[in-house]
Amino acid sequence: MSTHQTAKTQYVDTTHGTKFAYRRLGTSSGTPLVVLTHFRGVMDKFDPLLINTLAASRTVITVDYAGVGLSTGEVATTVKQSADDILEFLHLIGETEVDVLGFSLGGMVAQLIALNADPARVRVRKLILAGTTPSAGAGIVESPHDDVGTWAGTQNVSIVVFQTLFFPKSREGAAASRQWWDRLNERSAATSGEESATWLSEGFHDGGKGLQAQGAQIGSWGSLEASEGLDGSFARLATLKIPVFVANGHDDYMVPTVNSFVLQQQVPNGQLIVYPNSGHGFLFQYVALFAQHTLLFLEA
Repeated sequence: MSTHQTAKTQYVDTTHGTKFAYRRLGTSSGTPLVVLTHFRGVMDKFDPLLINTLAASRTVITVDYAGVGLSTGEVATTVKQSADDILEFLHLIGETEVDVLGFSLGGMVAQLIALNADPARVRVRKLILAGTTPSAGAGIVESPHDDVGTWAGTQNVSIVVFQTLFFPKSREGAAASRQWWDRLNERSAATSGEESATWLSEGFHDGGKGLQAQGAQIGSWGSLEASEGLDGSFARLATLKIPVFVANGHDDYMVPTVNSFVLQQQVPNGQLIVYPNSGHGFLFQYVALFAQHTLLFLEA
C-alpha cells in the first residue's frame, strides 16, 4: 500500500488549462476521503502520520488547490472559487460520492463544496470541519490576536510561525510542534522519487501573489456583504442535512474556538469535539486520537 511518503503524484487537466496535482492512497474500501489543507499549505506539507493513519482504513485523496503546490493555474481569490475548482477536480477524476476533511481554510472550502455541489455530479456523504469557521454571521468572532496576519504572511515559513499559530505556548506544545515539523520532512525525493513542493509563496518567489489571493478568500469569507448566497455558508448551514464532525483545539489562536461551537449549533446533524491543551493545530498534536474519532465518525 502506498503511503504519504511514497505515493506518486497524478495529474488531471481541465478544459481551461489548469492542471490539478493529486494523490490517491490507502485501501480501496469505503467512500474516498478528500483532504483539503490550510492557508499556504500544500499536500506535501500535510502531516504524514495523520494521512497514513486514515489511509490504513480507507481511500484518501490529497490535492493541491489550483495554482498551489504542484497544481498549475491561478490561485482562487474567493472560497467559492476554490470550492468550484475542487468540485471540477472531483468530477474530472470520476468521483461521484466523497467524504471531505477540511482543515482551516480547507474547512471553509469544504463547507461550500457540500453546500454548492450538484448532486447529479458529486455528492458529499459526510463532512469533517477542523479548526475552521462558518462565513460571517451572528456569534462569529475574529481572532483577538493582531499579529496573525503578520505570522501567516511571513516571507519565509519556519517552525516558529507554527509554534505561534498552531500550538499552545507550553512545554507540551513545543514538543508537539517539533515532532510535527520533523514529520513534514518524511516525504522527499528519496522516498517518492519526486521533489517536494514548498509552501505557497515561500520566499515570495511569486511576489506574494498566491498568499494575497488566499488572504482575499479569508477576507471575503469574514464579510457579511461578500459572503452572501453561494459565496457563504452561515445562512445555509441549517440546510446541510449530512452528518458533520466539527473539531478544534481548546484555544485556537487563529480561528477562535467559539466559532466551532457556533458552527456545530448551525448544522442539524453535527457533533463537536474540543481537544484539551491545544490550539489550531490540535489535529497534529493529537494525531492518533483525532484520526480515531474521524474514522469512527466516517464508519458509523
